[in-house]
Amino acid sequence: MQKLFKIYLTLFVCFLFVNNQVKGGTPTVHISAKPTWLSTCKVYNQKPSSRTIERGFFYALAEQQVHVEKQADYHHVIKEIVSETGIQNASQISVGFDPAFERLDFHDITIWRDNKPINRLKTSAFKVIADEQDLSNFIYQGSFSALCILDDIRKGDRIEYAYTITGRNPIFNDKFCEDIYLQWYQPIAHQYTAIITSSQRKLNFKPFNKVPEVVISESNGLKRYEYEDFQVSAAHDDNNQPAWYNARGYIQISEYDNWAGVVNWALGINPAATNIKGELADRIKQLKTMAGGNKEKYFREAVKTVQDEVRYMGIEIGQYSHQANKPEKVFKQRYGDCKDKSLLLVSILKANDIDASMVLVNADRGAHIAEYIPTYNAFNHAVVVATVNGKQVWIDATIDYQGGSGTDIYFPDYGKGLILKAGNTELTTISPSKTGKIINKDIYKIKDAKSPVLFTVKTTYTLNHADDIRSRLASSGMAETEKSYLEYYSKTYSKIEARDSIIVVDDLQKNVLTTTETYLINNFFRKDSTTNKLVVDLFANSISQQLPSITGQTKTPVSVSYPYDLEYTQQVILPVSWDITERRNTISRDYYRFASHYTSSGDTLLLNYKFAYLKDYVPVDKLSEFKDDIKQLNDSGLSYSFSYTPNDGSTISNANNFMVIFAGLLTVGLICLGVWIYQRETPGIVFSYGATFTPIGGWLILIAIGLALTPLNVVISLFTNDYFNLKTWNLHTTDKLDLNFKIIIAFETAGNIILMCYAVFCLILLLNKRDIFPKAIIGYLLFNVTFLLIDYLVALPLHNDLISQKALYTLIRICITAAIWIPYFRISTRVKDTFIVPYPPYNYSYEGPENLVEESKSL
Repeated sequence: MQKLFKIYLTLFVCFLFVNNQVKGGTPTVHISAKPTWLSTCKVYNQKPSSRTIERGFFYALAEQQVHVEKQADYHHVIKEIVSETGIQNASQISVGFDPAFERLDFHDITIWRDNKPINRLKTSAFKVIADEQDLSNFIYQGSFSALCILDDIRKGDRIEYAYTITGRNPIFNDKFCEDIYLQWYQPIAHQYTAIITSSQRKLNFKPFNKVPEVVISESNGLKRYEYEDFQVSAAHDDNNQPAWYNARGYIQISEYDNWAGVVNWALGINPAATNIKGELADRIKQLKTMAGGNKEKYFREAVKTVQDEVRYMGIEIGQYSHQANKPEKVFKQRYGDCKDKSLLLVSILKANDIDASMVLVNADRGAHIAEYIPTYNAFNHAVVVATVNGKQVWIDATIDYQGGSGTDIYFPDYGKGLILKAGNTELTTISPSKTGKIINKDIYKIKDAKSPVLFTVKTTYTLNHADDIRSRLASSGMAETEKSYLEYYSKTYSKIEARDSIIVVDDLQKNVLTTTETYLINNFFRKDSTTNKLVVDLFANSISQQLPSITGQTKTPVSVSYPYDLEYTQQVILPVSWDITERRNTISRDYYRFASHYTSSGDTLLLNYKFAYLKDYVPVDKLSEFKDDIKQLNDSGLSYSFSYTPNDGSTISNANNFMVIFAGLLTVGLICLGVWIYQRETPGIVFSYGATFTPIGGWLILIAIGLALTPLNVVISLFTNDYFNLKTWNLHTTDKLDLNFKIIIAFETAGNIILMCYAVFCLILLLNKRDIFPKAIIGYLLFNVTFLLIDYLVALPLHNDLISQKALYTLIRICITAAIWIPYFRISTRVKDTFIVPYPPYNYSYEGPENLVEESKSL
């Protein structure tokens, strides 16, 4: 509130100041006849297509004629209302002008209704109000708007009005430079523009985007440049487009042939101060004494003086729109705009024989000013360049609370600038300054499921980011900052409360600022309604906030927050150990880069993110790719969820009940199936005399040992690999592999249990020398190969290289084993002679050959 009061007080003082400066009191609107010098504009009555009309009206005519010699701009506009919405949007006339050097004359205001004119032109219809659009930026320009609110406007009316603004800012010394737009943000049925100038005055023209061909004519010592077009479509800007991007059709006009002319003009109105007196002279003397002959120290103290002791405030009325105030005045009043502060700094530096110059730049267009023909209209900001001990240093005097030592200070990326130095003839490319980083660490310390979570946020800002946050903290105050930070986190954690005040550690010399915030979060966990588990969802919101919204209707380049370089870590500390699969994700483009790394160490989960913009925009041909990347990041790349099962000494277990029940039911089912198969009756065979039973021996001993060891190995594998552990089951809960991973866990568990039961079944058949053993063991070997092959192929995406190599080795070994033993069991005589016992076993006689003879006789 105190800050707001100061702003209003400052603006009120400025308003009083301006009122005292404007000659003749309150600006007025004059009524007069149309100028006699106008060119003839043809009549055109075709309407635009109804589907192209926006906001309920269109411009039937947009006429502008500029007479350079008379310093007059004539405008003739006809708006046609096509709907009730148009009545709301087009029933007022507003014309801005600067009464310090401009006169506004209205010639006509007519409402055409049913082709009949209704005259609405009268002085009393206008209200002249201050029109300061840059007040929020602490700039007062003394501009006004003549506002006429029309009554009784109806659908179908045509609003026609014409006016002329006469006068030019004398600071330009009658040099004409103008940007004239031939495309507006509403459809224009008929557009006509004429520039009238003396045949002796040389004007340079440059068209931008789509503009009609110029028609040039000359008569009576005047030259006319005419642009006429029909059915001009409405221009559309996108909220995310860069400030330098302009798709509208317009022409740039300049009387300058080269940049040297602009330099000479600017030097003429903004010379560095010499023979300095007063308070400024005393401060310069003080700075010299402090520096003791050290030019770098003097430079740094001079910069701090202008940046921190002279606040930013511009009174840019009349000639002071481009001419700086005297440095002595600026230092005494302790305020000034960019050119005031820059000229003050240049003067202070030159007073100690440091070579310094003011530089004109464009904070919005950056290096794109090189596309302009030479003109003073190319610039909207002033900075300083100096040479200190042989090193060129760039300084923006409007940055306050800037850290750094000596000449090592940050300078924004303004791309190109015009150095105001005698003899300079071209724009200078400004080498990019080293940019800083933001290193942010969020630490969640969880004691148990019920206690508040200790949430600590430590953020380190360097270089330009340190400058920004330092200025923001000074402007907002600590109490307001703490309140806004708490409100920010409360959007995610409704039960959060501040534990301590924010701790700020500021190293001005290194230009590194660190803030530490501490909070307590109640109800940190949410209970999943499906699983009844305690779940936490983490999201890298600080990165998501830097991602613009791109739709299918975005047709312009997209501006991004360059320079921006963030290292963000979320650290979760549990009272138990973590066991997660390490994950990495990388997106590397020409305009931005992203990387994430999920890992754990002991009781700590670490989610590391890195995100940086490499340029200040993403071009149109890369928007589809950018849009897909943004969707990927917001959908899954910036989020992580985990479930927590507290270990508080109660009966809560980490066992996966689903897998335990599944394994138990499967085992019981397999046992029942084995008993049923074993008891299938085998038809009896009568052996001839001399038939014998071959005992188990030879290579079959190895098979018996292998079958006996297999169940033991399977049981050990199931428990050592945590197949029945809930933590293993939820290992991929936070990512898209979760379902696949759970299916693989179930598949491997089922396969191993089948393998174990199958081995036990085959071992029983072998020991009892059952006749079905050869077929059963061949089936066992084939199942083993098939199971391992499917498991290897399905689980391959989840394995790292080492695990994949081990799995492949096991698969090859099993395949070789099967390839050896399957032929053996098919052709071996010993196998055929050994496994002959049917079910039930009494189908055979064990009494000897004589009993067989007796039995045959009885038959």
